[in-house]
Amino acid sequence: MTKHILPAFAAAIAFSLAASAQAADGAWLRQEIEKAKSGATVQIPAGVYDLTDLKLYKSVTLVGAADGRTVLRSASVAEKGILVPLSGTDLKVENITFEGARSWDRNGAGIRHEGRNLTIVNCRFVSNEDGVLATGDATGTITIRGSSFIDNGFGDGMSHGIYVLNAIKLDIDRSRFEGTRIGHHVKSLADETIVRNSVLDDGYGRGSYALDASKGGAVTFEGNTVIQAADAENHTIINYDLTRGGKAIRLTIAGNKFINKLDGGTLLRNDTKLAPTFANNEIVNEGKRPLAAPKAATATALRN
Repeated sequence: MTKHILPAFAAAIAFSLAASAQAADGAWLRQEIEKAKSGATVQIPAGVYDLTDLKLYKSVTLVGAADGRTVLRSASVAEKGILVPLSGTDLKVENITFEGARSWDRNGAGIRHEGRNLTIVNCRFVSNEDGVLATGDATGTITIRGSSFIDNGFGDGMSHGIYVLNAIKLDIDRSRFEGTRIGHHVKSLADETIVRNSVLDDGYGRGSYALDASKGGAVTFEGNTVIQAADAENHTIINYDLTRGGKAIRLTIAGNKFINKLDGGTLLRNDTKLAPTFANNEIVNEGKRPLAAPKAATATALRN
């Protein structure tokens, strides 16, 4: 009996070791993704995978380990970033950390989205020059749920937590942006931008705008907590203008809590003729001077 058990046990150990080797093998993961059929789901075991400029020619879903220990890391200078969905593709990522993307143009992205639709669920973007840089299909939708963007930005004000150049909609919910270095937490040129139930915290990054909507559009900023640091690079929290074209359609700022540690500052810079809608916001001033805000900006008492 024992003679039969031992070979089976040894085979199980060998298989386990092989799986562990694969789990930290960037070349193996690249091959798995490249051979997947369009529309397939690729399960990625826990491990740290070195990937740079992996171009996706077909629509796929990538799912990491449920415990959050699947990390895609760029160990070398990229042309664009870690994952690069190409034109016409849809990408969904879940339970994955994107870390350390660097590029020669200082815009290395965890995901450089050149495709159509992008869905991000329960992911982390840590210490990239851009968490997500989207330059893809103008009719595509970018959806972000339960994710965090920490310590992103090169530090020159030209790279951001998220930068969307093209999309019909950017929809962010239950996510966190913290320590963005000099750049904006969210910069969106999408036709419609929604940021709900999220935290946007300058932290130690000296962040610029919490939200920059410099192509106007329909903007909903609702149920968020915003913390403007005492040494914030830009004294304005939300920017809405048409410097990048577009139209002023709708701007709703409702149910948010703004914690201002800066000495002064401005809640909203609106360089259009559009009248914003404000409702039930709270402003907590921790600096010497209060945050400048329209009288309609809050339906609750401003607290010092």
